[in-house]
Amino acid sequence: GSWPDATKQLLEDEDFGTVLGKDNNWLGETIQSVTLPGDSKEEKARKIYSFVRDNFICSSRGSIYPKQSMRDVLKKRNGTVAELNMLLVCLLRKADITADPVLMSTRGNSAMYSMYPIMDRVNYVIAQVTLDDKSYYLDASEPYYGFGKLDYTCYNGHARVVNKLADPLHFSADSLYEKKLTSMFFIYDKANGFKGTLQQNLGQFESAMIRGKVKNKGRDQVFADIKKEYTADTELSEEKIDSLSNYDQPLGIKYDLTLKGFDEDIIYFSPLFAEGYKTNPFKSAERFYPVEMPYCMDETFLLRMDIPEGYKIDELPKSMMLKLNEEGDGVFEYRIAASGDAISLRSPLTIKRTYFSPDEYEMLREFFNVVVKKQNEQIVFKKK
Repeated sequence: GSWPDATKQLLEDEDFGTVLGKDNNWLGETIQSVTLPGDSKEEKARKIYSFVRDNFICSSRGSIYPKQSMRDVLKKRNGTVAELNMLLVCLLRKADITADPVLMSTRGNSAMYSMYPIMDRVNYVIAQVTLDDKSYYLDASEPYYGFGKLDYTCYNGHARVVNKLADPLHFSADSLYEKKLTSMFFIYDKANGFKGTLQQNLGQFESAMIRGKVKNKGRDQVFADIKKEYTADTELSEEKIDSLSNYDQPLGIKYDLTLKGFDEDIIYFSPLFAEGYKTNPFKSAERFYPVEMPYCMDETFLLRMDIPEGYKIDELPKSMMLKLNEEGDGVFEYRIAASGDAISLRSPLTIKRTYFSPDEYEMLREFFNVVVKKQNEQIVFKKK
């Protein structure tokens, strides 16, 4: 049949659509406890989404049919992906907000076929909410994402809204940009070595990963793992994580560093320190399948560093710019300069699309070979 036929059957299915068609008056008390009478529809939608996301545990994934009633899901505070997002739709509708389930197939499962329904390919249900003619897509089973944000596994092409028209949707990984900005600033103290500060603004997906790590292992373990990336003579202090509980904002990490051991006649160090690529992510010499990255990349590293008193620059990496191809689908820059008594470095790396054919693999692999080699080049200071 057609997609409208399939969604019509789902809406009439006792195990799916009848849940949405009920009055669900028993949800009124929950709505009142979560929202305020003067809230706008968007404020209500955000509060209801946060309520389900923050108070319910996802028990399993991979099925579009609820296995328990919405009453039981609300009472037990846990459910499958489908159950949590169907409850979210019911709550939104009870608050007089336009909401519908959305069928999709996650990455690693298979792509949904747009022309007609092959239901075996459908393995995931999220929620669509419409506010002032703008649609937002929500997944309350993911505990660390902000309003309107989905995990990258949901960006797998075709999807369908479960309504009478079976409205088609398309979730492209090319629309996702994981942006990261790292800045480091060092001054030289003859008695204590280099003292500096690192500040990072992370992207959506790394922010979610760090939030989960803090929840499961604790904040101290996060910084203990960061410290392992530096040499043994590095000390961290004044560690801070900003916006840890504000999932609508990217995570910010900040800490002070003290780099010791800078009293040798010749000093070698990488100006990217613990940042950058240590190895090429594309290790195989050949590839027979396409490369499908989870999202586009936009990473920038900034450094300003004093030249130690009593030293001179013996070796400094050369500046360069590299394009992945003529279209500039990937660009890597390494701009380094010494001016007066300081060194400055600016190094952005962008990948503007996520799909690369097998014929493009060697080009992509060689691009990252150059990136890794350049990011691991060292500055050499020598005593005067």
